[in-house]
Amino acid sequence: MISLHDLYTVLAAVVPLYVAMILAYGSVRWWGIFTPDQCSGINRFVAIFAVPLLSFHFISTNAPYEMNLRFLAADTLQKFLVLALLAACSRLIPSRLDWSITLFSSATMPNTLIMGIPLLVAMYGRHAGDLMVQIVVLQCIIWCTLLLFLFEFRAARL
Repeated sequence: MISLHDLYTVLAAVVPLYVAMILAYGSVRWWGIFTPDQCSGINRFVAIFAVPLLSFHFISTNAPYEMNLRFLAADTLQKFLVLALLAACSRLIPSRLDWSITLFSSATMPNTLIMGIPLLVAMYGRHAGDLMVQIVVLQCIIWCTLLLFLFEFRAARL
């Protein structure tokens, strides 16, 4: 049974992000504090500085020689199965490379960095967070590179 302490731990990990998102939405829609141009600048700052620095922080704390190879192999197999399924679907409908890239990204690249790691640490302890950091390392090294290649391939075909 879930205790009140467990519920508090999970909410303590999740609520700060959702409060920030609601305040950001309200500051644009309801209160008019930020203009769309300012929102574009904030989004650019987050994309260029905040997320890469957060990624670097998590990746730099990872011990590459202590990674769980079975866990990484299972994650890689899952991604290859989705990629094979999408490749088979793109053979049936050849002009759907855009959808294949988007579906692969949303099906296999979860929000582990910003939401997943704090939530897993709160629910299952530090070991689960370390496993998600290993997934983030592989996402940054292999899967984001594959997605960039697919986006460039798509742009070249257009």
